[in-house]
Amino acid sequence: MATSPAVCVFCLLLFLHVATPEKASAQEINFGSYADYQIELHDVTMGDLEFEGPIVRNGGVYQVELADAFILEIIGVKYLDVGVLIEGEGELVLDSDSEQTIPFTLKGAYANRGQESITDVQPVTLTNNIGDVRFPILARDQAPPGPPPRPPTGEFNQSEVNESAFLYLYGEIDVGDVDAGFYSGTITINVRYDAPPESNN
Repeated sequence: MATSPAVCVFCLLLFLHVATPEKASAQEINFGSYADYQIELHDVTMGDLEFEGPIVRNGGVYQVELADAFILEIIGVKYLDVGVLIEGEGELVLDSDSEQTIPFTLKGAYANRGQESITDVQPVTLTNNIGDVRFPILARDQAPPGPPPRPPTGEFNQSEVNESAFLYLYGEIDVGDVDAGFYSGTITINVRYDAPPESNN
């Protein structure tokens, strides 16, 4: 009996971007001081979002579950909010033939309880693989945001007020009658303090 050729869907390449203060919108209230605070992004999973095999032609839906998600650690000032804009392509493309594609549905969630745990996640709404979400680096449990932070001075050590939040990216592909090969796509993540940046689409 003939076997179907394998389709190697290895990863989605992830481009990470931290917005600079110059890109803030005119409507945003930034108190003139957020520009002095840093955001760090770390790839916890040390790799890309991967769909592991065997994946075969006309194989239908394959999933990466939340438990196997790509995890991005967002390190910032614990009493500030961050806006996260996620923009993912709607399909994976064969590296040698752009007409060969696999539909991709991106899903997201975040955790901001100070530790990486899928038991504490909140979903991120994505429409056509695009969405934004705003949340405090450290959850406040219904409390309103505090007053604007004092501008850093030469004696200020941000690491003393830093905390970590975690962004989870996962999803599914629907493999139809496509050629075998390496398929990939791009997810862009834009992180900034206070307000979600605007989509380019």
